[in-house]
Amino acid sequence: MSQAPDPSRATDLVELISLLGELRVWAGSPSYRLLAKRVGPLMRPPQEVSTSTVVDVFKTSRRRLNADLLVAVLRALDLDEDAVARWREAYLRTQRAAKADPGGVLRQLPADLATFTGREAELAILRAAAARPPGAARTVVVSAIEGMAGVGKTQLAVHAAHELVRDGYYADVQLYANLRGFDPDRGPADPAEVLGMFLRQLAVPARDIPDTRQERAAMFRDRLHGREALVLLDNAANEEQVRDLIPAGPGCLVLITSRRRLTGLDGAFLVILDVFDDADARRLLATIAGAERVAAEPEAAGEILRMCAGLPLAVAIVAARLRSRPAWRLTDLSCQLSNGQTDAFGRGTGSPWPVFDVSYADLDPESQRLFRLLAAHPGREMSIESVAVLAGLDPDRAWPLLEQLTDEYLVQQKSPARYEFHDLLRAFARRKLADDESAAEYQAARYRLLCWYLAAVDAASRILSPASIQRELPPEVTADNVPEFAGAPEAYAWLNAELPNLVAAVEAAHDAGHHVLCHRMAQALRNYLRIEARYTTVVHLHRLAVASARAVGDAVGEATALSVLGAAETDLGRHAEALAHQSAAVELLRANDEPYELANAMAHLGIATIGEDPEKGLELAKEALSISRGLDDAWHTMRILNNVAICMHGLHRSEDALEYVVEALELSHVTKDTAFIAVMARNAGFTYLVLNRYSEAQAHIVDAASLFRDIGDSYRQLEALHGLARCLFGQGEIQRARETIEEVEVLLDRLDDATAARYRRQLESSPLRYSETKDIDPGALG
Repeated sequence: MSQAPDPSRATDLVELISLLGELRVWAGSPSYRLLAKRVGPLMRPPQEVSTSTVVDVFKTSRRRLNADLLVAVLRALDLDEDAVARWREAYLRTQRAAKADPGGVLRQLPADLATFTGREAELAILRAAAARPPGAARTVVVSAIEGMAGVGKTQLAVHAAHELVRDGYYADVQLYANLRGFDPDRGPADPAEVLGMFLRQLAVPARDIPDTRQERAAMFRDRLHGREALVLLDNAANEEQVRDLIPAGPGCLVLITSRRRLTGLDGAFLVILDVFDDADARRLLATIAGAERVAAEPEAAGEILRMCAGLPLAVAIVAARLRSRPAWRLTDLSCQLSNGQTDAFGRGTGSPWPVFDVSYADLDPESQRLFRLLAAHPGREMSIESVAVLAGLDPDRAWPLLEQLTDEYLVQQKSPARYEFHDLLRAFARRKLADDESAAEYQAARYRLLCWYLAAVDAASRILSPASIQRELPPEVTADNVPEFAGAPEAYAWLNAELPNLVAAVEAAHDAGHHVLCHRMAQALRNYLRIEARYTTVVHLHRLAVASARAVGDAVGEATALSVLGAAETDLGRHAEALAHQSAAVELLRANDEPYELANAMAHLGIATIGEDPEKGLELAKEALSISRGLDDAWHTMRILNNVAICMHGLHRSEDALEYVVEALELSHVTKDTAFIAVMARNAGFTYLVLNRYSEAQAHIVDAASLFRDIGDSYRQLEALHGLARCLFGQGEIQRARETIEEVEVLLDRLDDATAARYRRQLESSPLRYSETKDIDPGALG
């Protein structure tokens, strides 16, 4: 790239970040680690900046950027001050445009392939589907004949989606999910989990996402009602998996890829995708390898294409070989492919193994080893850091090797610094791994990665809950290059990005008999998962944790996992299971003299018991509090006090609950945990509000609202302001109450989520908007 990209081309933040990625290439592709070292001293004031922070700057999924960090990155890429000023102005322009359109555009499509070739007839069918009259069904299924892999289903769907968006269709929302329909390790994705992911991307707070698949599907349809949305569902297993992922609105298009014919979807267009004919295969070869080279040796090109059997993935891989070896003749490659047909993986026309084997054989030994070991990664989307740990390399060394594999089409890069296998290539890597690696080396690589994941999750958890007491890692768990998180936002960002891999890591540890790693990793994830309200994931992981703890005779670990499992089941409304698990946890912890976890379990058991026996529930919570007071741990006692207050409210004893929430608020200041100070101030304010003690409620709620604003928790800030409006109304300050409701409505516009819809319905019927009288029951505000 001879000239630096022009930031004035960007019309929004996504395009600006894409150009920033091009700028990094223009600057010589410095590693993210090197950029982090350069960026830190350029910040004002100078500070340490982690590699993950710099990587995040280049992610097109970001909704906003820190302007100071962006400027430091630009300077680290050696731009002069005039150029930095142009980039900064372009950033500010995109932000102004985003504010003018608060709904924004959600773009989750994978990057389009510059080398996409052919498929004109199929693209025409998809465009015809998109252009159907309003109100008509717009579900398009792209399937491969007889389930063939590597035929280009995903590339066609992604390319079609990008073309439609560029032509002005589906401008509001673009969603993507890999449904893992044919994943031999993890199996097909649960539609409920996919719906949860979509709802979070659509700005629904985790706490408001329903538990059941049916309720999530209804909310998903509601969120897309009236919007122009494109949903790309990749690698579907069957019709049942996708049925609830299809929006109802006529303004939506769904593209589905699958190796099976999805004939059971009513009203769907079926695009049967076959292998390339000779003309399209030759065009793809020429596009990647060079048209002049292909034209110079037409017979050799024909032989190469015959060996590829028209499979686009195979053609792309051999073309990449030629592109990276300008001295090769096509005849040389043709001979290699012919010799490769005797390879043990397969023989004869139509087998992709000889094609893969030629590319693999031409890698240097270090790259070959990395390619093989990638098959040992339990997740699908791999970060540079995790790959480096897997292979026992420094990240700065792993990155160029991964880039080489990307250039050779042996791995795919879906986003900056994250890589993924095609299913066929993962299978090929596994076969090579079985041939060339000892079982001991494979096991050591995977164990090394699992230890790293545990250490990283533990580090993130300590950032998110700094005041909580956490068990030290076992001495046998050692790891290098564990992420260092500058604060809670970085820890959250890492956990959000890695969660699918972390779930896979817990499962892999359980299946491989690494039981200590399994239950300790699940335990380290518990605070994050509960904050994010991912209760079904908590249940899944802690069932594994219970089994693993039992396998190694860790009674305390088993009890702790049972208690976390029971708490999640309470949140899911599974009261019988919650009671059974919490009771078992309490029994084990009493027998093993573990007061800290015993108090937690008893408090959770108290809450689980409220529905059947409120007095018994309160008794258990008070016993838990008595134990906690003896531990001299402010953070722990604060949480137990709050649980006692919950039980009191359940008995309609709010006057008694006040004593406990006030003490919890006092202890929250001892912990210096801002998030908990805000929550406890809100709880105290709401308790005063229930008691109609409006002035005292107002003081606490104002404090809570201010803190929630400072930490960026718009949802809880909205709750607090709504409570403040009730306080003001109760004191007869109608105009101030109305002004506060207007602030709530501003926040609702910012959230633009399902909770916003619920609150708006309340506000539409609120007397604060329409009545002039001062003596209206403040409880009418909800």
